[in-house]
Amino acid sequence: MRLLASLLLVLASSQVAAQTQSHEKDRAQIDKLYADYRVAVENADIAGYVGALHPEVRLLPPGAAAIVGAQNYAGFLEPVFETADYRIDVVSMPAIEIMGDTAIAEYTYIIHLKLKNPEVGVTEPGALTESRTQSRYFDVLRKREDGQWAIWRHTWSVLPE
Repeated sequence: MRLLASLLLVLASSQVAAQTQSHEKDRAQIDKLYADYRVAVENADIAGYVGALHPEVRLLPPGAAAIVGAQNYAGFLEPVFETADYRIDVVSMPAIEIMGDTAIAEYTYIIHLKLKNPEVGVTEPGALTESRTQSRYFDVLRKREDGQWAIWRHTWSVLPE
């Protein structure tokens, strides 16, 4: 009986270690996804930005209609990046909770917007329009078919200054 209990304990310990190692790998992949995402935003790189998104992404901007699908999101970004440059200050890095093939990320960024033509401004519904906006973001990530993590739902709330 002791031998069986010891064997079960070893088996359970190895499963916990494998799950921990898997979560560390997933967490590193998600951290890289957000680092690449920030670079894409600051470089107005639509392909890089959309590369962080799940094909079925749903952007849920406060006070505006949802944008559904990576291609529609790319279409939303074109006029946004044509009219402004963006810089991101990280207030808090994404805190990540992984649950199988789904993860949640919560983080706070300050987005600095510099208009390319102040007379035109950013007019896309749902886009940030202030020169400085601090927001708390909430994302749900899912693994794509290729096994890579991607942002599946993306929303935020603007924090008071």
